[in-house]
Amino acid sequence: MTDKPKPPGNFILEQFDALKPLAKLVRFFNPEMRKQLQDVDAQVERVKVMLTNRDQFAKIYSPLGWVNYDRMSIDAVAKALAAEVDEGEAILTAYHLDPDNLRFLGYRFQTPHYASWSELYERAVERTAAEDYLSAIPLILIVIDGICTTTTAKHPFSGGADAPVFDSQTCGPGGLSEGLGLFGSTRRKLDSSSITLPFRHGIVHGLNPNFGHSLVAAKAFNLLQAMVDYFDRRRDEAQRLAKAAAEQKPADWKELGHSLLKNADTRKRLDAWEARPIIPGTIITSSMSAIDLEEGSPEKAAAVYMNSLVKRNFGALAELTVDYPKRTIGYRAGRLRDDLKEINISDWALAEVEDTAPAMTNIVVKMSGTLFGENWDGIQRMRLIYADSDHNALIRGEEGGSWIVMPDFLTNLWATAAKTRIGQG
Repeated sequence: MTDKPKPPGNFILEQFDALKPLAKLVRFFNPEMRKQLQDVDAQVERVKVMLTNRDQFAKIYSPLGWVNYDRMSIDAVAKALAAEVDEGEAILTAYHLDPDNLRFLGYRFQTPHYASWSELYERAVERTAAEDYLSAIPLILIVIDGICTTTTAKHPFSGGADAPVFDSQTCGPGGLSEGLGLFGSTRRKLDSSSITLPFRHGIVHGLNPNFGHSLVAAKAFNLLQAMVDYFDRRRDEAQRLAKAAAEQKPADWKELGHSLLKNADTRKRLDAWEARPIIPGTIITSSMSAIDLEEGSPEKAAAVYMNSLVKRNFGALAELTVDYPKRTIGYRAGRLRDDLKEINISDWALAEVEDTAPAMTNIVVKMSGTLFGENWDGIQRMRLIYADSDHNALIRGEEGGSWIVMPDFLTNLWATAAKTRIGQG
C-alpha cells in the first residue's frame, strides 16, 4: 500500500457500510445473528453521531475560541450542542475548569515530556481554584509557549503546531491550528473592554488588560489540552501509521482461505463456550496469600500482572499490557517507568471474576499503595483479553493465545489513587 492509510475510525465505518447488504442477508438466514448485528448497528450509529457532533462543534464553537482535541468529553460536546450558544459556552467553561479534569491533565505534567512546566501548571490550577484568573491565564500561555517552542523550535503562534498529525482531532475541523490562529492575532492598540478570548499578544503586551474572566481561563486550558494531545499523538504517529497501513492492507485469496477455515473452528469453540458463574465478593488470591491458580487462566495472568506492578518490573508490565501500536518492549517499559514514577502498589487482592465474552474477562482488583508519598487504597476493574502476539482476540484456550491486560487499567490507576487519596484527606 503506497497511499497513506485512512484514520481507523473512518476505515471501519466504510467497511461496515460496504458490508451492510451482506449483513442484511445474514440476518435473514441466521436469526441468532440478528440481535448481535443490531447491537453493532447501534454502536456504529453512536460513532457517526460523535463524528457529526465534532464537526458541528467546529462550526459553532471553534469561531468562539474552543478547540477540538482527542480527549475532550463526548458528553460535554453533546450537551453544548444541545444548548443555546451562551449556555453551551457555560457548559464548556465548567467542564474545562472542573478540578478533576484539571487534575487529570496535571498527571501528564508528571511525565518527562512536560515535567519542566509542572510547577507553572500547578500554580495556574491553584490560582484558578481561587478565581484569580488574572494570574492563572498568563501562566497557561507560558506553558503553551514552552511546550511548543521546546519541541519544535518554533513558536506555537508562528506555525510551531501546524504540521498535520495522523488520526488526531487536533488536526481536524476546529483543531489546534485554528485556535492558535485566532488567539495569536496581533493587537495594535490598547483595548480596556472585556475580552472573551485569551489573545496571547494582547495579554502579554498589556493591550487587553481586562482578561481575568472564567471564560477566558477555560479557553486557555482548552488550548493547553489540545496542545498536549497534539504532541502526544505526534510522538507516536509513526507507529500508528504503520499499524493502520497493516490493518488496511487488502487480504490475498490464500490468506482468506486460511481465515475461512479458521473461522469454522472458531465458530465451534464459540458454540461450546460458557461463562463461569460469578461469585460476588469472594477474594480469589492476594499479595498476602499463596493460593495456586490454574495456569493459563485470566486470574493467573492478573496475579502475575499485579506482582509485576508491586515489584515495578516495567518490562514485564509492558509485555503483559495490550499495545495496539506495537511499540518495542523497551520503549513501552520506559514510558511506564515515567508514567508510574510517583505511584506505588504495596498490596492487592483479586475479587469478583466475570467472563464477559469468549475472549474477555473482567476482574475486580482491590489495591493499596502510595501516590506522591501519601497512602491510598481503592478498587478498580481489570479487563483481560485472550489474544495472539499481535493482540488479535482468540477464543480462550485456542492455540497461540495468552491473557493480557487492556491498557486502560494502568491509565485509570492514577485516577483511582488520586480520588481515594483525596477522599481519605
